[in-house]
Amino acid sequence: MIYCSNLPNDQDMIRALGSLAVPVSLFTDACFASVDSKLVCIERKKCGDLVSCITDGRFLFQMQNCKETGGDYLVLILEGRYRRNLEDGLLEIPVWGLNPRTLRRSEIWEPVKPTMMFSRFAQYLVELQRDAGIIVEHTENVRGTADTILALYQNFQTSQHQSLNQTFKPPAPSVQLVRPSLLRRIALELPGIGWNRSGVVAEHFPTVKAMVEADWEEWSSLDGIGKKTAQKVVLSLRGGDGNGK
Repeated sequence: MIYCSNLPNDQDMIRALGSLAVPVSLFTDACFASVDSKLVCIERKKCGDLVSCITDGRFLFQMQNCKETGGDYLVLILEGRYRRNLEDGLLEIPVWGLNPRTLRRSEIWEPVKPTMMFSRFAQYLVELQRDAGIIVEHTENVRGTADTILALYQNFQTSQHQSLNQTFKPPAPSVQLVRPSLLRRIALELPGIGWNRSGVVAEHFPTVKAMVEADWEEWSSLDGIGKKTAQKVVLSLRGGDGNGK
């Protein structure tokens, strides 16, 4: 179960969470226990509210309360869209108002109040994660917030996580950006060899001399080269001695 604040401004979150939500008088917006009995505390903030918190320190005070109450994991969910004004760099949020161009009510972007530079806002979010160890999530609306809380809840209900237990192995390049060796260029011209087999030949023979002096039996031992191809190669290299001896 997920315990949720029963305050009026959290009723939409409770409805979005559905049957898992348990409304109670709470010290934070939402919290739940992990599989190993750790307490996960979640604060939900709109952009303007968080900007005010940056100025007066209220959000950090709330996080301190969560810690003192026994919170082991602290989460901030930043709810709502925001952007940087391209001209002055101010942080903006969408609001419904009179569009000066169309003279109709529509969604327009205005600086958040109190005003703040987008760079300062972004830096604060980084500082919360880097310096305070607070998990920061961003959603566009209350439905997204509920989905994020549910995802966090499900994640913390198991101790078996394999997503990070992976080692990246980049695919081998299909195009070699290096000039092929003389040996490989010669092998490429031999009958029945081609580009792919020329690489096998170049790996096997240390020198052009060793390649020329090899008999058909050695050639046929190479991957992808059969007896007939080996005899044709030796015949080509030796000028008529198909047995390569």
